[in-house]
Amino acid sequence: MALHMDGGSNEKYDETLNQKPGIQIFLQPIAPPAALGLAGFAGSTWITTSHIASCWGNEESPLIFFPFVAMFGGLAQFIAGLFGFKARDTLVTVINIMWGSFWIAIGILYAFVAAGALPPHEVHTHFPELASWFVVLTVFTWSGALAATARDVVLSVCVFSLAIGSTIACCMFAYNGGSGSASDDGLSGGVTMGMKAASYFWMLSALAAWWRVTVYLIEEAYGPNHFITKFFPIFRTAQEKRAPLVIPGLGEPGVKRVAPKMLPV
Repeated sequence: MALHMDGGSNEKYDETLNQKPGIQIFLQPIAPPAALGLAGFAGSTWITTSHIASCWGNEESPLIFFPFVAMFGGLAQFIAGLFGFKARDTLVTVINIMWGSFWIAIGILYAFVAAGALPPHEVHTHFPELASWFVVLTVFTWSGALAATARDVVLSVCVFSLAIGSTIACCMFAYNGGSGSASDDGLSGGVTMGMKAASYFWMLSALAAWWRVTVYLIEEAYGPNHFITKFFPIFRTAQEKRAPLVIPGLGEPGVKRVAPKMLPV
């Protein structure tokens, strides 16, 4: 819109410049997307890493469980991450979209293996291609772990355990050992034991994620002060307790923050 300074139009010009735009904001409350994201992460991570740790199954097992892993741990977690944008939760957005993408990609790879388009690759051996994935996963997971320390102890345990396990796995996949052991890593079970150690950290992360999801469900059902809720402490940090329920945006009105914080009922 162009304003022309004609004679006698100064008053109209000033009125136009000083008018307040009619901005309206419509709040649409949604459930915390972190609940779905953590549930998908916990389920897919527990199934896969318990198999990597040789707790159950055989070489054919991944072809059976990876469709579920790709859907629940991949697609569902990815969708939860997308809703993290709407919930103004950057941690959920980054972590859940990234790990959801990982599980979707792994599911696609196993689909190719099942179709015979790609040969299977043992996870306990040198795997530089997957190591390149884990460089990215590890770096951003450590960033998320640092951010999670502002939320609660259980979430911090979840993301830190995930970061530690991913760091170990990245090193193991990048390690180029020789021959001579069952895992063909040049040492007596070197990569095999390393991957088992990573799996145990991942399993701990999955358990912490399950605990955090349970708290979401219990708090929504009974409120924060119910005696059942007291059985599932998450030890919120002082930073999280002080966090406002309505946060200011950059040049926009405050919007409700979908974070793990409950009001007394």
